[in-house]
Amino acid sequence: MKSKADILLHPVRMRIVQALLQEDMTVYQLINKLGDVPQATMYRQLKTLVDSDLVKVKEERAIKGAIEKVYGVIKEHTRISKEEFASLSSEEHLNYFTTYHTHLLREVQDYLMSKSPKDDYKMDGFSYGITPLYLSEDEKKDFFERYHALLKEFASKQPAADKKTITLATMFIPSTK
Repeated sequence: MKSKADILLHPVRMRIVQALLQEDMTVYQLINKLGDVPQATMYRQLKTLVDSDLVKVKEERAIKGAIEKVYGVIKEHTRISKEEFASLSSEEHLNYFTTYHTHLLREVQDYLMSKSPKDDYKMDGFSYGITPLYLSEDEKKDFFERYHALLKEFASKQPAADKKTITLATMFIPSTK
């Protein structure tokens, strides 16, 4: 049996889950949104996600004598537990991080290639950087508590016509020194 991390951190499944986090979709909507995933691959990867209880069929519609399924993410099931995260080996973490990083690189590439040189990246909210934080154990604990509370507040907002999606990708890398 594959771990939740194995299932979620597969390149195509990660893209499917991310798309379904934005809105519930049919297979054909997912194929159109992702653009480069063949139909057979989409069905196979969706089956893996449904069988793993990460995605579910939220609605079934009769369309021209066939049943069309609308898929949605089970958000509370997409988090990797602290126990599973802690049980991963260094090699597994590196493998998953590489997949995660490649996924982010693709998102940045898609964003940048859709822009003209005259577009205002800052106004879009596009940025990246490294900020070293020098924290005691108590300060680090306080930082993470406040960070998670702020993230929870804003991540709970629902899609709407007047809202635009912005992806926050985070990494916290402890110093080796």
